[in-house]
Amino acid sequence: MAKLRIGTLERLRQVEGSLESRALRVRKRLFAIVQVAIAAGLAFWVAREVIGHPVPFFAPITVVIILGLTGGERIRKALELSLGVIVGVGLGDLLVHYLPHGPWMIPLVVAISLLVASFLSKSPLVSNQVAIGSILIATILPPGTEGGGPARMIDAFVGAAIGLITIALLPSSPLNSGRQEVSKLLGIVSSVLDDVALALDTRDADALNKAMDAVHNTQPDINNMLSAAAHGREMALLSPLLWGARRRVRSLERILPSVEYTMRNARVLARRALVLCQDGDAVSVRLINIVDELADIAAELSDVFDARTPSNEAQDIPEIVRRLQVIGARSGMDAVSEQAVLSEYVILAQARSITADLLEVSGWSRESALAALAPTSATPAYQPEQWPGISEG
Repeated sequence: MAKLRIGTLERLRQVEGSLESRALRVRKRLFAIVQVAIAAGLAFWVAREVIGHPVPFFAPITVVIILGLTGGERIRKALELSLGVIVGVGLGDLLVHYLPHGPWMIPLVVAISLLVASFLSKSPLVSNQVAIGSILIATILPPGTEGGGPARMIDAFVGAAIGLITIALLPSSPLNSGRQEVSKLLGIVSSVLDDVALALDTRDADALNKAMDAVHNTQPDINNMLSAAAHGREMALLSPLLWGARRRVRSLERILPSVEYTMRNARVLARRALVLCQDGDAVSVRLINIVDELADIAAELSDVFDARTPSNEAQDIPEIVRRLQVIGARSGMDAVSEQAVLSEYVILAQARSITADLLEVSGWSRESALAALAPTSATPAYQPEQWPGISEG
């Protein structure tokens, strides 16, 4: 256990800083600004010059809203936005005609609009747009005002359509963001397991306390990964330029649950290792080596998925799989010490789960991954692999 170790907090800071350099963030931001600006100007021009609306202010507004949506499902959100605008404008015209003017008009308009929207859709976007549309009609654009009425509904359609066309014709990479988030999570897993291996070797609970502080709440990172993948799927669906990447997008989506399980299992393993160290118990050298090897493999997979780091997946993944198979074959019940306590068995169980998870991240099916583990039952659900020549020491 003499290798140079990096604590989880320090590694997490490195991962955060390395995934997107400042120059890359600036380029992405500038691309987004140019994309929105061009699309908004085009929507305004189409609504005014082609359709003939003198003040089509809602066309560029809709474009900005559509292009500002994140996390995928922008097609659905664009339709919801258009529905909300249409209902809001029509309802606003109706309410302004029949409700008494005065201090109670706006509260009544908002209440009735939200009530009607609740029957149309559960989406907050629809409810907000219905209420906003009604408020605009009741205040700034009452019936008869230039730019109000049905023209505004058409402008919303124009803006939504041009927003989606812009996404299709000026797409960002459907894979980079998702792969970066996968790389980040695997980097955190590697750091946690590295700290666990060190703590088990030295029985130093303080090292694990710092690791637990760093990964106390990784759910936002998991959510970012899932959101980035959903965005990539939508980009590959919308843009003809990216239809060739659909298979790779689907492949990335298939491994996301395994990445999430890896993170959760590493968190549980770290908690149990903390309990073991606090109790003053020890684990076998083989189990420490297994955890240490898993930390190295998670780090290598993190590098493979880092879109900015050149890697040869065709060469790296088979080597990683081979190492995981060896770990799986050595992770039987005899991997614990003779006087094993409950915590040591839990650590072994979590290490086995992480081994299977990382095999799935590497492209294996769940059944094949489980079959790579040394059996712990007389009647295993999946026939274990036979690995002659693998040392059990």
